[in-house]
Amino acid sequence: MELYVSENGRGKDLSLLRERFNRAALAAAASIAALFIYAAAVEWIRGVYDPFQGFADYEWFPRLQTFLYLLGMFNILLIRYVVMRIYTAPGTADMETIATRLFNADTASMLLSGLPGLYGLILFLLSGDLIDFYMLFGLSIIYCMIYLPRYRKWISVIEENLTD
Repeated sequence: MELYVSENGRGKDLSLLRERFNRAALAAAASIAALFIYAAAVEWIRGVYDPFQGFADYEWFPRLQTFLYLLGMFNILLIRYVVMRIYTAPGTADMETIATRLFNADTASMLLSGLPGLYGLILFLLSGDLIDFYMLFGLSIIYCMIYLPRYRKWISVIEENLTD
């Protein structure tokens, strides 16, 4: 059992926090792995169907492309909104509630960080353009780096909310 002693000498049991953090880190790893599975699928499709021209040729594709790029860019606002809603949900300020909120917020932000990569995969499958995929894949990687769960952040949130 892990015990954290604050500056004022009072101890807090952080084994629950560590267990929730490990689960959030596992969810983050799965989200990042999914992005690289998308990249592997893109390269495999490109190799098998050389030259790959996409599975659809629609006149509305430029509108869809613009829409998905905008969704990818504004995804950061969606992540911030979802995280804020999770943090400000009504409830008590005990260790279990805070650990659950931290887990939910970090898991949701990592899952939402992968959406631009999925948009890029959709655009690649429709048009066959690698630039669409890799631009949105890179945006997903940047979001994942920003919202990767960090244990120090979790500790600081616990210290702020559980001051005796």
